[in-house]
Amino acid sequence: MNKITTHQSALLRLVYLAFLIAVRLVVGRFSFGTTFLQISATFLVSALIGHWYGPWYAGLAGGISDVIGASLFPNGAFNPAFTVVAILSGVIYGWLLDYRRMPQISRWRIATLSVVVNLGINLVVNTLLLFYMYKTPFWPLFWTRLPKELIMLPIYYVGIYYLLKTVGRLRLTQRIVPEQWKKSEHP
Repeated sequence: MNKITTHQSALLRLVYLAFLIAVRLVVGRFSFGTTFLQISATFLVSALIGHWYGPWYAGLAGGISDVIGASLFPNGAFNPAFTVVAILSGVIYGWLLDYRRMPQISRWRIATLSVVVNLGINLVVNTLLLFYMYKTPFWPLFWTRLPKELIMLPIYYVGIYYLLKTVGRLRLTQRIVPEQWKKSEHP
């Protein structure tokens, strides 16, 4: 690839990020469940965004995809607190999976990510938001959601681990991410 300018690099980064946000929205359409219990594979796309873009862009992508998804495909009432949670989740994905900090795939980082996102964000924070939003008793909702999150723990771990292994094996990071991104710090 020819040497690209800073402006071309920024535009390329924006185009790839927009594409991944679109993919996340499409994958999110194939989720199933109720308002209180939903299962989706969007975590895989979030892991890619976090891996390639780092915490700040992954948080931005999480927020943008949440707002666009809630606008285009409403599934219950919109609550901006869920957008803040999506931003926080993206930051966590980027913080734990950023390829500049993790050139080799670290199992403990993926395990930490799985626990923090599933038990911390999805179970506790989202259940608390549903409790305030729908005035549903917290503990029955918590115990209803707990088995799903415990089942999703190994699914997150295995899915993200093999996705990043495949990305490494196919050398996608070297093909997609220009050299300027690797040297520059994300804002």
